[in-house]
Amino acid sequence: MYRILRWGGLAAAVVAATAMSFDSDETAGTKPFRETGTEYVVTALPPGSLPQPLFVEARARYGEEVWSGVILQLSENNVGGRGSGVAFEAIFVDPTAPKGIVAYGLKSEVLANGDKLVMAGYFIPQADGSYVANVQFLPEEGTGRFAGATGLIDVVRAIPGGYVFEGTITTVGATK
Repeated sequence: MYRILRWGGLAAAVVAATAMSFDSDETAGTKPFRETGTEYVVTALPPGSLPQPLFVEARARYGEEVWSGVILQLSENNVGGRGSGVAFEAIFVDPTAPKGIVAYGLKSEVLANGDKLVMAGYFIPQADGSYVANVQFLPEEGTGRFAGATGLIDVVRAIPGGYVFEGTITTVGATK
């Protein structure tokens, strides 16, 4: 009888461990990403001061930016919770864009548990008030559960005093 209970307990432990591994597999993969944030301009920068490759490439394409600056963002997203970040943004003239401009941004955000999520890309204001966006997570810049995170923010909306980002994220450590 004792032997049956012992083996039964072992079998139950194996089943539980297997079920937990399926749960963690379910937390991996591509998930919807949604972030809302409030932003405050910290300072404007002289044209050409942002040295990151994203901005260097934008300058090569559009010429010198008409505005660049540092922005503090306080945010909350469905994957990492609350956080705060610093964004560097630059506005370029693009006569082919509906409003004549395109904005490039690079954001480094530290979330509630100390993990870092970094994203970079562009968004183009449209005549109807919406934006065309292509902002990607930078997998080599993320830390903790966001190390290796990939994904795309393809919806950007302005709200009073801030923004909404929507898209997808893929990271093994994402749990919400």
